[in-house]
Amino acid sequence: MAISIHGQYDNPKKSPWSFEKYQSDLERRMMDRLERDPYVIKWMKRHGITIPWIDGLKHQRRYVPDFLVEYEDGRKAVIEVKDPSRIDSNDVQRKRKAAEMWCKQRKMEYILATVG
Repeated sequence: MAISIHGQYDNPKKSPWSFEKYQSDLERRMMDRLERDPYVIKWMKRHGITIPWIDGLKHQRRYVPDFLVEYEDGRKAVIEVKDPSRIDSNDVQRKRKAAEMWCKQRKMEYILATVG
């Protein structure tokens, strides 16, 4: 299970903000990865994206993905970071399907990532 560490990522070079907050060590490690990736030109956590989805009890929910990323070739992606032990859970898969549809309608990519 992922260690739940909250904190502030100061002075990212590729985010439009002077800091970004993370809710887990997995998110912090993804921030490091995005900062180092030569193909990433911009990333942010405070992106304003909210994706509707339906839970197992048929309740309408709202899902805020972890990252919005822009690549040098113009592609945009929504990235969700999950601990590998949670990837197959019903809620994660339901959110994934909703996010994939949302992204496809906007010609974006959806990436469900684990950070090693």
